[in-house]
Amino acid sequence: MAEFIFVHGGFHGAWCWDLLVPELARLGHVGFAMDLPVDRPDVWIDDYVRIVQDAVAGKASDDAYLVGHSYGGMIVPRVARERPLARMILLCAGFAHTSDAELAEMQAITDTESYYRWLEMDDRGRARLSRENAIAAFYHDVPPDLADWAAGQLRPHWAEAMARVGPVEPYGDRIAGIIDCADDRIFVGDTHRVLARKRYGIDPVMLPGSHSPFLSNPTLLARALDSMVR
Repeated sequence: MAEFIFVHGGFHGAWCWDLLVPELARLGHVGFAMDLPVDRPDVWIDDYVRIVQDAVAGKASDDAYLVGHSYGGMIVPRVARERPLARMILLCAGFAHTSDAELAEMQAITDTESYYRWLEMDDRGRARLSRENAIAAFYHDVPPDLADWAAGQLRPHWAEAMARVGPVEPYGDRIAGIIDCADDRIFVGDTHRVLARKRYGIDPVMLPGSHSPFLSNPTLLARALDSMVR
């Protein structure tokens, strides 16, 4: 049995793992998820780290796997500093940078032109997505009723918290695996894979579908996680 600590990405919440956790339970694993206050101005990435830690204190074991989705990939290396026995799994994730050069590499493989076109800003400096843009960005292969529901769950994300993320110390030896999706519209598939190999020496496990395999194919994602930890 393995334990997983799930850290969601931008705009999302603990709800995005609701279909995946039961699939993992059928395979004998346990999952923990929490809401991060992404919609609150003046809450920064180090605050998210503390909230993750507090949410699993006394529940998850010290060697539980840290699964970071999308923006969560920036958070889990920082949580790993506080959990020295934990290893990370990066799911359709941004790679936290250890230098300005690495930051530039990550920006180069992100489809920022489409991403920023999908966003709207509110008067509190928070980015948000319309239903149509959320489905286009995250859920284009998710069943329509489920995609509608998911789009309705999204919260605005304070833009400064996404933009002002500093470097971390090297963490490549803490990565247990990387999972990418072939039709991801946030991170360009081929170049994301090339960067994973270059930076970490890891060939990502490739799944079909969009940026959100926990909704589009939770059974397949659970099997991929199960294989990775075994």
